[in-house]
Amino acid sequence: MAAGILFLQACTETEVVVQEGTGSVEFRCSTQPEVQFARTAAKADGQQTRILPEGILPESADLKLSITGPDGYSAEYETVAAYDAPQIRAGEYTAVFSCGDPDKEGPDAAYFETAKNFTVVARKTSVENVAVGLVNSVFSVVVSQWFADYYPEYDIVIETESGHETALSETDTEAGTESQPVFVKAGTSLYFSGTAVKTNGAEVSFPRTEIAVTMPCTWQTLRIDASDAASGTIEIELDDTAVEIREISIELNPDAPDDADNR
Repeated sequence: MAAGILFLQACTETEVVVQEGTGSVEFRCSTQPEVQFARTAAKADGQQTRILPEGILPESADLKLSITGPDGYSAEYETVAAYDAPQIRAGEYTAVFSCGDPDKEGPDAAYFETAKNFTVVARKTSVENVAVGLVNSVFSVVVSQWFADYYPEYDIVIETESGHETALSETDTEAGTESQPVFVKAGTSLYFSGTAVKTNGAEVSFPRTEIAVTMPCTWQTLRIDASDAASGTIEIELDDTAVEIREISIELNPDAPDDADNR
């Protein structure tokens, strides 16, 4: 019995030494190119994810790293490449990997971030696998051929709550072709506005209208259509929901007769 008690005491003392020692951790990072895909045809083709364009994904070694832990421990590394797996006190830690500016919006404003909880074990080097994904939202715009035929000239704007504007016109947007992706904050509203000229030469204005709310790690495709152009409205489709925007006639010539055919 005495021997057994001594053995248990020895085990207990060994565990205490392990917990109070130091250890290190190595990170094996990867960046995820997949995002959720939201568009009108998603249910038809069954596609649920979409790959980000080349050049958007950051290199794993270029990710910024911050680590926090017990007793106020904090460490910052400008890049993962600068992290040298130092010896730190055993315990529970959190590492945050990031790249980009969460408040920035635009074609080059992709923001990646992932938090990883890990345990440092005394006298041991642990290995943690980390997958870093997109946090903000991305959208692109498709102007239908019908819209382009009915409005041969147009200047439209997609605006976010923060005021970032994405402008499209007939000179830089080919009908039926998807525009370049724009990265914006998640959970923010998108607004549509602009002007256009009909085939009869009449100019119209589209009032600023909320058309969608962005979602994190999701690519949303806005389709601008005029399939029912005779009614004086256009439709903007996102997923299976259509938003109608009624046009307002603009008369630029004050001496022109009040003729419905000229409006």
